[in-house]
Amino acid sequence: MSEAVVRHSRNRPRSHRGSRDMYRTLYRSPIMDRIGLITSGVQAADAKAWLDVPAIGAVHLLKALDLPVATFNKKVRSNSKLSTAESERVLGFARLVGQVEAMVDDGGDPTGFDAGSWLATWLTEPMPALGNDEPITFMNTMAGQTLVSHTLA
Repeated sequence: MSEAVVRHSRNRPRSHRGSRDMYRTLYRSPIMDRIGLITSGVQAADAKAWLDVPAIGAVHLLKALDLPVATFNKKVRSNSKLSTAESERVLGFARLVGQVEAMVDDGGDPTGFDAGSWLATWLTEPMPALGNDEPITFMNTMAGQTLVSHTLA
């Protein structure tokens, strides 16, 4: 597993704004590194930091990712790891934030831009390209996350 992915998963951000490098690192990390992180299980506390997008709300986001709120919170408190499937969905969401950051970085000046807040709004608006469904309704499967990522691109 890449040192950058491991380092960023251990150094949880204190706030969403301070997490810019983490999301971009996850987005740009090699597939084999992501697979290793997923199969070894993401620490629930790391997942909590990755899902810290106040504009969408933790409960709403956990439900969209098909993660039972009480179970997730119990895993955070007990310093447990998420299952492979849970890890994959959480990492998929974090990579979407990184994708938005990379798009803005590549397209101009990211100063003052909050990718998580922008993505939260985008995910909750009906999209004609998705049959007028909200993109967030597709976040509970990897196929759905791939569809959302391609729509975003």
